[in-house]
Amino acid sequence: MNLVESEPKIAADAADFWSQSQNSTGVRDLSHWFGEGRWKDEDLWTRVGRLHSLMLEEACAATGIVRPHGRMVEWGPGGGANAAVFCKSFQHFHGVDISQANLSECQRQLAVRGLNNFHPVRIDAAQPESCLNHIPRAVDFFLSTAVYQHFPGKDYGLRVTRLAYEMLNPSGLALIQTRYDDGSEQLKPKLGNYHQNALAFTSYRLEEFWAACEQIGFTVFRVTLDPSRHYAYYSLWKGNKNA
Repeated sequence: MNLVESEPKIAADAADFWSQSQNSTGVRDLSHWFGEGRWKDEDLWTRVGRLHSLMLEEACAATGIVRPHGRMVEWGPGGGANAAVFCKSFQHFHGVDISQANLSECQRQLAVRGLNNFHPVRIDAAQPESCLNHIPRAVDFFLSTAVYQHFPGKDYGLRVTRLAYEMLNPSGLALIQTRYDDGSEQLKPKLGNYHQNALAFTSYRLEEFWAACEQIGFTVFRVTLDPSRHYAYYSLWKGNKNA
């Protein structure tokens, strides 16, 4: 029988798991720390951010929006693989994370690269809405990749998606990557035992997350799949493509 636990309990376990990047090489690798595990190759590390920067370019082309340079939010910056690229083109970069160790490492990596426009926002895992106390509601771009699959539940992911919508300006863009549920036992959403299931805790059916984004108010104008990792990238616009 699968263990069923409350979301607050799972959120607390998630906070404990990701705080282990302070000492665990494995969790540092999962958190995209430069020099750890897969990320000893700097080109491979920065390729993460370059890919998502290209996706932003494509989103701007699809919507007719000039690429923004003002303020962006990344939910779950980890060790800074995205931030190292995006901080070069945005004036303000807000990184929201439940792990202080990850935020400190991200800031350190950016400082090494001469980038000082990073605004760390540490939140209690059980209270993601607290980010609104630290981020102006005038965000041009919201980014979250390799994070939603680690959230403590599907409802939690939708809470964060609503926060993204609330923070974005009226023509703001978002790029959110989820792991999609293919019906397998491995990838189905979990309900407990976070430490054991952290790598694939949360997933959504493609049409499920698409519909949820539209219900929140987003226009979903592109979904890109990476079947090798069961990743789905949702390109979202707060504007109305039919307006």
